[in-house]
Amino acid sequence: MRDYTELRELGFRGGLETHQQLATAGKLFCRCSTRIRNDEHHQEILRHMRPTLSEFGEYDGTALMEFKTKKQVHYLLYNDSVCTYEMDDTPPFQANPEAINYSLQLAMMFNMSLVDELHITRKQYLDGSIPTGFQRTAIVGVNGVIPFLGRKLHFIQMSMEEDACREVSDIGHHVVYRTDRLSIPLVEPVTAPELYTPLEMAIAAKLIGETMRSTHLVRRGIGSVRQDVNVSIRGGTRIEIKGVAKIGYIESLSRIEAYRQKALLDLRHQLRSSDFTADHYKPEFTLLNRITTAGEGFNPEILETRNHKAAVMVLPGFEKYANWPTQPGLTFLDELRGRVRVIACIQYNPVLTGATETLRANMNLSPEDAALVFAGPEEDLETTVKEICIRIEEAFQEVPPETRQALPGGNTDFERILPGADRMYPDTDLPPQPIPAETFNSLQKLLPRKPWERRDIYRKLGLSNHLMDRLLNLELCDLYDDLLASADLKPKPLASLLADRMRGSRRAGKDWLKVLKEDRIRDTIVWCSENGITAKGAWHILDWISENPGLTPEEAFKVVKPA
Repeated sequence: MRDYTELRELGFRGGLETHQQLATAGKLFCRCSTRIRNDEHHQEILRHMRPTLSEFGEYDGTALMEFKTKKQVHYLLYNDSVCTYEMDDTPPFQANPEAINYSLQLAMMFNMSLVDELHITRKQYLDGSIPTGFQRTAIVGVNGVIPFLGRKLHFIQMSMEEDACREVSDIGHHVVYRTDRLSIPLVEPVTAPELYTPLEMAIAAKLIGETMRSTHLVRRGIGSVRQDVNVSIRGGTRIEIKGVAKIGYIESLSRIEAYRQKALLDLRHQLRSSDFTADHYKPEFTLLNRITTAGEGFNPEILETRNHKAAVMVLPGFEKYANWPTQPGLTFLDELRGRVRVIACIQYNPVLTGATETLRANMNLSPEDAALVFAGPEEDLETTVKEICIRIEEAFQEVPPETRQALPGGNTDFERILPGADRMYPDTDLPPQPIPAETFNSLQKLLPRKPWERRDIYRKLGLSNHLMDRLLNLELCDLYDDLLASADLKPKPLASLLADRMRGSRRAGKDWLKVLKEDRIRDTIVWCSENGITAKGAWHILDWISENPGLTPEEAFKVVKPA
């Protein structure tokens, strides 16, 4: 286990936003199915996005940044799972009642105060991931709290909202999305910033996932749950690492982001102590000729075919700052590169690189000067140098608030400016939707035991942490609790049968759950118990029946004759 004393001293603070798809049959504001697919699409449409004013007459900074990218957005459509609602050609239906009920139950699991009237708002997304340019969302609960590591972890709110498209490719000014995932209902519980080490971030994510899965109301599988990981240190700012797909990534991402912020604060101190100011650097570049272009690693013929050009930008005295380490194997040049890649849409690799020694010598640059080389359409070159100057100006002032994307190994890269409140505004298509008082009472009765309650019970039964983790993660607690009451098997062998034996059999091609379902597994284990057959014997019988589903437990017993 890592020692996080230094990060605690740096004032590490973290929080989580968990996007979890609901296991509903239909989408949130239409009647389309929630089928995920990768087959050939039926149609394609092209959209261009533009920002709109917020309720207070302001433009959101993220929306303006995304508008600068001049993206052409391509949507791959499926006729049987995408309708005119998703394309913003017809108004929405009222929110899916099944999704509302599921969302309220999940909010109850986190002990939240529930809303008695649903108010739909719009949240701008101009990256193209939602064809309407906004996501419909509604708060269903606030002020939640759950036990966590001997203290309480608080939740600010839980929202119910529609999911976005899946990105297929993003090259230059063209981004392609698949629309199958679009408008699948999801919930988003948001913790308070009360996590004080990267390890606590990972433990909290695991507990949040266990709590939602224990209801059997959420989807499983890759892409069904995504974490937005929020990190800051003292003197830094909130950075959101977007769409982390696996809990195992959270600890390293959080740790590296905290030290990235420390590195940027150290860089700010060095810049402020230097002889330079932010306005020392001008958004200017010099075009390179054909010979020099080739020497810098660009193919002149390809550039000419596309009507693109290569250029160099000189930053006097900035070389040591461009090479300032920020993340493992990365420097401040990578901070500049990320901003240029996203906003200027430069598609050549590398997007932004240091000039060769030959070019530096030809330009008579000193070792202290930075010279950055890039290529693309001339208008994108102008955007490039402007963004470089903006990012350098930010380096003099602060750690800029950003949304960043996770990279393998725990590093991150720029994704967009961190959105603010100006991207939210009321929805004009849907009136407030009251929730009848009797709904809350009926839903409360459907709730299962909460994971921390189950762990207390299982610990007293002598189960190991391993077995408890398996039962919770595989959503087998209800089956286990039922069998504890109905089968004469000891708690530990029964837990091992469900948590370990069943998993091992599935890996061997004998999938009990898929073939037999929970009811037949329960009935088979109860039969074994009534006939004096041990948990190990039940394992062999279940294996045999999963391969021969027409057999009864008694017929299977005659074949395998287990102990």
